[in-house]
Amino acid sequence: LRVTLSVTLHKYIEKIDINITKLSPPPPMATTCTLTLFLSLTFSFFILSSASSEADILLTFKASIKDPMNYLSSWSNTTSTHPCNWTGVTCTTPLSPSISSLNLQSLNLSGEISPSICQLPNLTHLNLAGNLFNQPIPLHLSQCSSLETLNLSNNLIWGTIPDQISQFGSLRVLDFSRNHLEGKIPEGMGSLKNLQVLNLGSNLLSGSVPLVFGNFTELIVLDLSQNVFLISEIPSDIGKLYKLEQLFLQSSGFYGSIPETFVGLVGLAILDLSQNHLTGWVPQKLGLSLTNLLSFDVSQNQLFGPFPNGICNAKGLINLSLYTNFFNGSIPNNSISDCLNLERFQVQNNVLSGDFPNGLWSLPKIKLIRAENNRFSGEIPDSIWLAAQLEQVQIDNNSFTSKIPQGFGMVRSLYRFSASLNGFYGELPPNFCDSPVMSIINLSHNSLSGRIPELRKCKKLVSLSLADNNIVGEIPSSLAELPVLTYLDLSENNITGSIPQELQNLKLALFNVSFNRLSGRVPFSLISGLPASFLQGNPGLCGPGLPNSCSDDKPSHKMVGLSRLASALISVALAVGILIIVAGFFVMRRYTKWKSQMGIWRSVFFYPLRVTE
Repeated sequence: LRVTLSVTLHKYIEKIDINITKLSPPPPMATTCTLTLFLSLTFSFFILSSASSEADILLTFKASIKDPMNYLSSWSNTTSTHPCNWTGVTCTTPLSPSISSLNLQSLNLSGEISPSICQLPNLTHLNLAGNLFNQPIPLHLSQCSSLETLNLSNNLIWGTIPDQISQFGSLRVLDFSRNHLEGKIPEGMGSLKNLQVLNLGSNLLSGSVPLVFGNFTELIVLDLSQNVFLISEIPSDIGKLYKLEQLFLQSSGFYGSIPETFVGLVGLAILDLSQNHLTGWVPQKLGLSLTNLLSFDVSQNQLFGPFPNGICNAKGLINLSLYTNFFNGSIPNNSISDCLNLERFQVQNNVLSGDFPNGLWSLPKIKLIRAENNRFSGEIPDSIWLAAQLEQVQIDNNSFTSKIPQGFGMVRSLYRFSASLNGFYGELPPNFCDSPVMSIINLSHNSLSGRIPELRKCKKLVSLSLADNNIVGEIPSSLAELPVLTYLDLSENNITGSIPQELQNLKLALFNVSFNRLSGRVPFSLISGLPASFLQGNPGLCGPGLPNSCSDDKPSHKMVGLSRLASALISVALAVGILIIVAGFFVMRRYTKWKSQMGIWRSVFFYPLRVTE
């Protein structure tokens, strides 16, 4: 007797026929098939059971949190969707699917981070960043024995970092940044020797940095930035972290000098020590050693001494920021010309002097040059046209002495050029404003001469200042064709002629032409909206509210004569009228008196006689 049984299993097993013979023993092949079937059934039921169990764990976790946007709607036991396909869930290989990662970043979740999540046996990555969890650090997550990544950044996590943080021994990535953590960094953190990324930035941590940071020998990224109460010297042991690639210590309370041990960070790509209270020299061998640097930022400290030697040994350097310190001396030209990938060069607000490195002006990728408020001399070479990606130049308050080169107008990406308080001279080149994106030009307080060139191509020009130069000629009426021009300062020059009437079509917030040699009528809209001081020093200007009235505002000689004649006639008429009134008064008075006398005479001579017999 043979019985056939059809069994339908998971998607990996479709149909299997089982033949059971009771009358005779099965052949060897049948035994093998039966064993294979048994193992397959066992494996499949195990998978289904495991999936069901992990789904229950996720649902328990979901029950403890609030999901106002319903992002986790797929987390439900009422659907046939496998948990591996739920929102934010990643599983291991399909043959043995088990939850390995939860990425619930930026889902507006809040509530409590339940310890049930640690019942997922293969969970290695937990990312809850960018939510609204409001609680202390959930130490129960240390029970997640396989957890390698824990990201709770950008939440409302508060309290201190407990010493029990050492229980997270398997972690490789720990990110508590952008929360409200306070207090000291515990010594117990030194036990996390497997860490590759440690980010505690943007918190309220205080005290000093413990020496245990030297234990993080696997560390690649260290971020302690934006902890203003973290008052500490930079631990020299950080210089022993030879695998370190990114070090962020900016905007905190670090003081003292940059450790000499930093020369050992040969793999470092990003070093940001800006906005602290560091003093002393930059270690002279630092530039020679850190050949993998992409960004070097020590701005806004109290560092002094010479420009870091050999900084361009890092051929890939993109950002060099030394601004607002006390660096002095000159910058060797060959120290910059090798930085062929440099995009941002910022050394403003120092005491640097000597010739500005010419090689900087022709770097092929340079976008930003800021060197204002130093003592640089030198020139802008015509080779500036090679800096095809240059966007901003700010070199105000130095001692540059040269003409503005023709190549300047060939830099098509330049939108800001500010070089006031220097010694630039000569005429502005005709192509001075050929950049289609030029927005701000400030060449005030120089020795420029000649006429203002045509600027019709500067359709995005917002601000133009040529004040305190030796500019001559007239104000070009073509300035009125610049639709967004808002600030125009041409004061303290030798500009002649009249103010173009067309300028009143612009919406100028500032129009200063004081102390020139202008003449003629000032457009009314410019007078009504500006202080009189912006027009002073031009004796030839006239208009309402100005010391001089315009000639066409005065009446002609003929009109003056007619006006005087009319005044005289009116005066005579008034006098005659007064005389007539006075004469009439006296006539009436005499008439009244005569009339009264006639009344008496009548009463005497015409009084009726009384007749008697």
